[in-house]
Amino acid sequence: MNDTYTTQKLLTLRKLTRTTGEIIDGQMKAYVATLTPLFRQRAVFGEYIQASGKETVKGAEQAFKELQSLYESIATVAPFHLSRELNSPLMQMTSSLELTPWEYIHTAAKDGESRTITVTCPFKSIITYTGYSPRRLRELLTNRNRNDGELQQFVLHYLAMHVVVSKQPGLAQILNTLHFPLASSQLPDFGALPITYITSSISTSLPPDGLVIESTELSGKNAFEELINVGDIENLGDPFKHRLMGTLKASQQ
Repeated sequence: MNDTYTTQKLLTLRKLTRTTGEIIDGQMKAYVATLTPLFRQRAVFGEYIQASGKETVKGAEQAFKELQSLYESIATVAPFHLSRELNSPLMQMTSSLELTPWEYIHTAAKDGESRTITVTCPFKSIITYTGYSPRRLRELLTNRNRNDGELQQFVLHYLAMHVVVSKQPGLAQILNTLHFPLASSQLPDFGALPITYITSSISTSLPPDGLVIESTELSGKNAFEELINVGDIENLGDPFKHRLMGTLKASQQ
């Protein structure tokens, strides 16, 4: 994004971000809704998860072992401190999906002044199983009277999502071809817990801190939304085409 900013440019980019965001958000939700059956846990873990009827899945044992390994290394330490015991089969799990906008904390500084701001990435969303959003997990972790069984279910739903995606590389390939890459990362409050997210090939970024602070002062809220990188629209390509072209060029050398 161009480093030369004015308040007018910020307003123009904000309007463009929101207009484009409506299109991207609608398309993202439509693709995720269509592909939801591929996120089913039993499609990967088979009878290691309780459900009505039998469902034998090749590789289910190895997938469950990976889940156990992740659980033992992540769930038993801060901030979860859960028991190491993980019995099979696991309780029946929710398989429908929900999307939550990706947010992070940014400390903006200008002329010796600093301000802590919650920043939203408008074209990036966390994918979780329904009822297991990051907000609910954060609330549960701060609840001194929380039920460890409930917390365990949260952790297992996040870990299951991670394993399901990693065991089905075609799922990520489909979304990448559609310009909605799928990946995972961590969030500060949740230790090493893998957070699966979907984003757009069109990226966003923050303007200089001075404009961010000015904007929050005008709005009266310590919140800001990243702005679209317009050049990404012009650079959109076809990943499959690029792969084939690369193969073609290599064969001619």
